[in-house]
Amino acid sequence: MKQLFFGEGIGRAIVINLSRGDLLLESIRDKMKEEGIRNAVLFGAVGSLQKLVYHLPTSMGPTSDDRFITVEGAGPIELGSLSGNVIDGDPHLHIVAQDRNGNYIGHLEEGTEVLFLAEIILAEIKGLNIHRVKNEHGVVYLAEKN
Repeated sequence: MKQLFFGEGIGRAIVINLSRGDLLLESIRDKMKEEGIRNAVLFGAVGSLQKLVYHLPTSMGPTSDDRFITVEGAGPIELGSLSGNVIDGDPHLHIVAQDRNGNYIGHLEEGTEVLFLAEIILAEIKGLNIHRVKNEHGVVYLAEKN
């Protein structure tokens, strides 16, 4: 199912600066809501974490059977990359991070906490009329809003 969705262009550039103890995903969602931004693309992020919560799929079947993982207590976690988008106010972000025990890659979840700082840069997408909907297997896809 290939679909294209078109917005009217790029609006405001948003730089979010977070500090120790701030919740990464929740803060991004809250700032988008405060600014009235429904759709945005994430250009990048840098920072460090004291707790990382993420999930990844474990199945090739029709559902993803996600495994949720929490990483904390082994020292600082370097935020290497954050990518994704905000659609209809809902961030869908993937993270690449590393600590002394290894690398972590997956879908960012609530509860992820900033250690020293996090700097996130997004650009608003104007005139985009889409949202996320679940299919019969619980997999979420983008669709035009009615």
